[in-house]
Amino acid sequence: MEIIKQYLLSKGIPLEEKQWAEFSKKNIRTEYKKKDIILKVGEVENYLSFVESGVARLFFEKENKDLTIRFVFNYQYLTVYDSFTQRTPSRCNVEALTDIVVWRVHYNDLQELYKSHTVGNLIGRLTVENLYVEKLNREFSLLSESAEERYLKIMKEQPNLFQILPLKHIASYMGITPQALSRIRKRIS
Repeated sequence: MEIIKQYLLSKGIPLEEKQWAEFSKKNIRTEYKKKDIILKVGEVENYLSFVESGVARLFFEKENKDLTIRFVFNYQYLTVYDSFTQRTPSRCNVEALTDIVVWRVHYNDLQELYKSHTVGNLIGRLTVENLYVEKLNREFSLLSESAEERYLKIMKEQPNLFQILPLKHIASYMGITPQALSRIRKRIS
């Protein structure tokens, strides 16, 4: 839990001990093994999770293709946010790509925190802002950058990604085929 506290403090969220104690009580530490499916298509997302360590991805299948929407790393929030907030079935799966440790707060507990403490609202706002900016950056990248530019950006921002994740997932996330990713990698190396 200390990792979440440090993260929130680094984002400028003031934490009074009483509020922090109440928030901490609502969080559950959960571990998943590599390849565990954390959430399946059709299930309602009940948790807002914070990744302490590990990597996960959100994905769906279309025409027998596995399409990666998002990767989630250490110190990021992991949730299918539309399912979580709207209480609707998830349109994607969540899979642990490595062994992963998360801290989870249930939807109902978070709603109580929103009502009783300003820190709950601040945490909610921070989550939404981060997810929105990440989504906007991804859309901008897909629409305005070449596949090679997206590859170079990933290499700069997450250089170890290629050592820990299958190339097919990275290619899917980039919006290209694994073969196109291989050609880009050969051309650049």
